[in-house]
Amino acid sequence: MLNKYYKYLPWLVLVAIGSYQSATYYARTAFDVFYLTTIFLIVYIALLFFYMRTISSIDTKTSLLTC
Repeated sequence: MLNKYYKYLPWLVLVAIGSYQSATYYARTAFDVFYLTTIFLIVYIALLFFYMRTISSIDTKTSLLTC
């Protein structure tokens, strides 16, 4: 099951860097940086699963209808 998610690993690394940079902008303490980075990564992974489960299935259904 995890084989189809390996292609998103480079994007996850880039998002982790971006999440850390955003967290350092908003955070006041080291715990805030950790907390905000974790929250940003959870949101990104949730959006990725949402895309994989719903939007990509809608794209395949509409492309089959247009053929």
